[in-house]
Order: sequence, then C-alpha cells, then structure tokens
Amino acid sequence: MRFLKAERIFSGIDYLPADTVLVVDDEGFIKDLLLEPELDKSQIERFEGILSPGFVNAHCHLELSHFKDKIPQKTGLPGFALEVVKQRGNFPAEFMEDAMSAADRGMWENGIVAVGDISNGSDSFKTKTSSKIHYHTFIELIGLNPKNADSIFEKGKEQLKMLWDLGLAGSLAPHAAYSTSKELIHKIAGFDQHNKSPFSIHNQESPEEAKFFMGEPNGFMKLYDFLNLDISWFKAPEMSSLKYYGGNLSEKNALLVHNTFTNQSDINFVKHKNVIWCFCPCANKYIENTLPDFSIFEAENICIGTDSLASNLGLDLLEEINLIAEESNHFSMQQLLKAVTYNAARALGIEEKFGQLLPGKRPGLNLLKKEDTKLKFIKKIC
Repeated sequence: MRFLKAERIFSGIDYLPADTVLVVDDEGFIKDLLLEPELDKSQIERFEGILSPGFVNAHCHLELSHFKDKIPQKTGLPGFALEVVKQRGNFPAEFMEDAMSAADRGMWENGIVAVGDISNGSDSFKTKTSSKIHYHTFIELIGLNPKNADSIFEKGKEQLKMLWDLGLAGSLAPHAAYSTSKELIHKIAGFDQHNKSPFSIHNQESPEEAKFFMGEPNGFMKLYDFLNLDISWFKAPEMSSLKYYGGNLSEKNALLVHNTFTNQSDINFVKHKNVIWCFCPCANKYIENTLPDFSIFEAENICIGTDSLASNLGLDLLEEINLIAEESNHFSMQQLLKAVTYNAARALGIEEKFGQLLPGKRPGLNLLKKEDTKLKFIKKIC
C-alpha cells in the first residue's frame, strides 16, 4: 500500500483539502482518502506538484497516425480532407501498424489512460486489443444521400459487432453534417440511445461548413468533385449545420467535436440536450489556423481531444490545455483539468472507472507541475 501526498491533489472535479493523502494499492486502485494527521508521517510519499487522475483524450483518430508530417498546415478543412483522400493508399500496412502502435504508446507515456477514438475501418483494432489504454471506438459512418442511410447504417452495425466481438467498447457515430444525412444521423443517435452508448459528431469545424448549409459557394464542392459525388439533389436548408441536425440529437450525452465556428445562437439551440463540447485546439490551429470563441463556452460542459497526428504535432493533452490557457482567460486551470479527466470520462460513458480520484476506482495517477503559466507532465505515478 502507498500513501501519496502532493502540494495539490486534483480529484477530477476540484482540488482536495491540502492535507489529503491518497491511499493506493499495488495495482493502482484507490483504497482511501485520508488526512495527514491520521497517519504516521514516515509512511507518506511526498511529491512536488499536482497529482491528478489519468487523462482522458475525448477525440482522436489513431488510424491516421501514419499521416504524421505528411499533410501541410493551414490548408483549411476541405483541403486537409482532400490530402487525406489523395494519400490514403500510399502506405504499406506494416508502416501504418507501427505508426499506430507508436502513437498509442506515446499517449500512455503522456498520462492518457482512455481515448475516444474515431474509426473508419478495422485498421486500429489490433493495436487496441493489446493496448494499456481503454478505447471507446466510434465507428464513423459517412453518407450524405438519405437514400443510402439504411444500407450504410447496417454496414456500420456489422463493423461495430466485429469490434464488440474483440472485447472492445464502441458505438456508432456520424462523421459530420456536411457528409452524413440528417436521416442517418437520426438513426445513429437512436441506436446509441437504445444501447446507452455515447454519440459523437464533428461539429462546425470550418467556415466552409456554414457556407455549404447556407447554399453559398464553398470548398467542399472541390472535394465532392474529386470523389465524383453528385450532390446536385442537395437543397441547402439556409441555417447553421447544428440547427439542421441538432433536433435529432438524443437525450444521452452528445459529444460535439471542434466547434470552431459555433456561435451563441447554436449553443442556445441545443441547451435542452446533454451536449458536451469537445475542443481540439492544436488541430484547429494546424488546419484552419483559428480557434473557437471560448468566451461563449464558459458556462458549458467542455472536454478536450488531440485529434490525429495528421492534424497535430503530437497527442499531448497538456499541449492542448496550455494552448487554450495561452489564447483565452475564459477557463480556470481547474476547469481545464476537469475537461481532460472527469468531463471527458463522462462524455465517453466511463466515469465509473476513470476521471476521478475516489475509493474503488483505478483511474491512473499523473504528476504535473506548473511552470510559469503552463502545466508540464512529470510522470505517471501509477
């Protein structure tokens, strides 16, 4: 048994009293939270810095790890997507597997214990079966034409069963409003609600998405032309994409990812839903060279993801936190730590195991240190 004390201990929600000592067994389970006067001082291990639960990466694309340093920065989202499509077949399977294994290992070494991961195929399944990290895989479905909603949905369920048969957690997820019909989004949301599973969608990541839904010339048309997709049938609803599909969100937690061009009116539209807003600021800088208006999310439930190595220089949640803190004063460090622990765990439906320092849980334990205005990861304690 270990008795651990630090300058500060963050529970996943707030800071614990200054004289709190964590009691942790040899397998990393928290057995108790005691006060220092109750213990023999010689038993206590003392750390400089902050102890926190292991981090939860709410949004990642492990299967794109082999694209590291392959796609130019600041292309805008349609340009980024076009590069992914063009280069997709250029890599041997062994290279892709090695890249995923390295990315998985890197996340673990950076204190990440759980990940919400997007999957367009089964490429990442092998890595996940042998990983120390808990993955919740979102099987991502794409199809803008409502005529194809049923067939795409059934294929998605087949892939999800393959994932489940491997003993891995997962649910279905639409890619984005500009690539997935409202009918298919509705079917997926209902399926996830029935299975009490989390739902995720890329939301308002680019100004081109707004143009697409307003019927204005936009960058996605070049992408659809390249893919030989005829969308002449599509009638723009002349409203924001979130207002277009938001009524189809279930009452279960809905993880809306990026939100770079979300406005207050959009937030108000889904106030009655259990929305958790996920930010991936380093990827937003990499692709669009801009960030969300964090001021409008001060009172909202937020979490944080890294996106992929195709759109980021690393998979490090503290880099994401530090960028938000550098660019905005709208969140306290406590809010940001909660975003990468308890809130992210809740978004993935794994808060019973991860994200909070409570007896009976095995959430992982990280040691952090604040240097100037930035948080630095020191090491994993367990």
